[in-house]
Amino acid sequence: MLPNDRNDIEQAGIRMIHPGSRQLFRYWEALRAERPCPTRDEIELAKISNILPSITVLDEESRGHWRHRMAGSAVCELLCEQVTGRDALKGFDHSAHDVMVRLLETSIAKLQPAIVRLRLIGQHHVTPAELLVLPVLDTRKNAVQLFSGLFGFNTELIVSGAPLVRRELLSARLIWTEHGTAPASDIAPHLRVIDGGLARSSH
Repeated sequence: MLPNDRNDIEQAGIRMIHPGSRQLFRYWEALRAERPCPTRDEIELAKISNILPSITVLDEESRGHWRHRMAGSAVCELLCEQVTGRDALKGFDHSAHDVMVRLLETSIAKLQPAIVRLRLIGQHHVTPAELLVLPVLDTRKNAVQLFSGLFGFNTELIVSGAPLVRRELLSARLIWTEHGTAPASDIAPHLRVIDGGLARSSH
């Protein structure tokens, strides 16, 4: 990461906290160039090997039901279980679940990234986390997947073997990149759209 990457991102209004999120977003931005999103085949995992354990690919299995198509070891550690192939929205209450579904659906429909902040609450620990959601085109299936990074803070507090009790949604925001048109104001309750990518912030 270049020394001024964090300032550039924050000036665009994106406000990513975790350095892993910032690195992954910059990589996605570089791949997509002037397009809405890159293809899955363009992603070279070796170039993001240091954050690969925090990568998960989210698929919409059926309307409103999302699963981890694959999940790195750090993702499984944060979620306190092996989550590959399992429900990606497990542990959210009804309201937060609905917000997440609408966010993920909008990310795919509009080809816009999103940033989510949450707390992962176990029996003996609470771990703040940041989820970065990035649309990519799977050319073999002609479908959009969400190539994502889940990054935790204070992970040393996680108690091994203790399952999560719940997931608490703190915020969910689309990052509106330059190719997009002005979004509708009612995408989801409590969901704020912010300028980002190559667009200049209007804030």
